[in-house]
Amino acid sequence: MSPKGNASFGDALSQAIHDAGTTQAALAHELKIHQSQVSRWVNGKSIPHIDNINRIDKFLKADLTDSFAKSTPDYELFVSAPISGIAPEAIPEHHDAVAKVVSAVNQHVNSLKWPGDSVKNEADLRSAAADIVTERNMRVLFKCQAYLYLQFAEVVRPSSAFVELGVALARKMKITIIVKHGLPSLYMLRGYATVAANFKSLPQARIYTEVASADDAASLIETHGRELLGLE
Repeated sequence: MSPKGNASFGDALSQAIHDAGTTQAALAHELKIHQSQVSRWVNGKSIPHIDNINRIDKFLKADLTDSFAKSTPDYELFVSAPISGIAPEAIPEHHDAVAKVVSAVNQHVNSLKWPGDSVKNEADLRSAAADIVTERNMRVLFKCQAYLYLQFAEVVRPSSAFVELGVALARKMKITIIVKHGLPSLYMLRGYATVAANFKSLPQARIYTEVASADDAASLIETHGRELLGLE
């Protein structure tokens, strides 16, 4: 029996595993991942990276591309980085650093939104209508499953990135924070891990403040992929 065209990816995958006469454990072994990850896919708690779909289809002798496409959100990950909060002269270098990390992230996510992609200097920042941009970004943020905060320059004034981070924390999103080593810690994150451990209502966050450069941050993501980004 083929998966129904309107089935979610999880339902379609479950049906395909059954039709193939195999198990979640066998599929996990084929993909060289933990069985719990396949279980998360089947139960609709996450979806695989698109690169795995052909391998799954081949193993199960199925076609899950349609259900995968219908179950994949417009954006899985929201990438936030302070722009208005850093010194104008630091914007170009900071943009390039974030872009390098985003390039690594793109290898592990099906889709992401980085609002600062087009802001490469102070002139780009000044040309944006703040209220329109903020509203547009919030609409996307509320639809994303995971949130990534990147910072490679000192923040010297308030930034909309802090609002985005606050929203992500309030919504209990999967949160990953990477801040270059030596930069002042964000006040709202000082001791956060300890507080979150004591208050189960707060979301857990992966916080990395010892990366020496954008290259190190990119390497960290290349090594741990979707798990580090909260998408596994």
